Amino acid sequence: MNVTSVESRQISPKEELVGIVDDDSDISKLFADALRGVDSGISVFTFNDSLEALKHFTNNKEKYILVICDLMMPGLNGLDLVKKIKKLSPKTRTMITSGYEIEPRELHFDIKMGIIDRIIQKPISMNRFRQEVKNQVNACKLRINKK
Repeated sequence: MNVTSVESRQISPKEELVGIVDDDSDISKLFADALRGVDSGISVFTFNDSLEALKHFTNNKEKYILVICDLMMPGLNGLDLVKKIKKLSPKTRTMITSGYEIEPRELHFDIKMGIIDRIIQKPISMNRFRQEVKNQVNACKLRINKK
């Protein structure tokens, strides 16, 4: 698995992308580091700005299989970002993370409508985080292979 911040590198045609979006650069780096070695066919991009993440996603939407996004961010918040992502690419899986207590009913509609595929409460162990990411990546690959 390649882990990188946004740069002008070429993305190979068969490469699958995972995006991590968190306004706290330490968190995005921690999550990206936790994913090293998970799957050699996946490249992880980190973003500390949701608009920058949306731009990269828009330009590479056919390659993204998962976006992991913090709920509370300045500017475009995580929920609005994943709504835009799902509109551009319904196949892309989305995980929302938050350090704040989230009541499931607060996001129930968005979960029911398939906008949010998984909610992760921070702090989370890196082993559990890796497993949650593997689960979402596998779910996306299964959906793609069924078509």
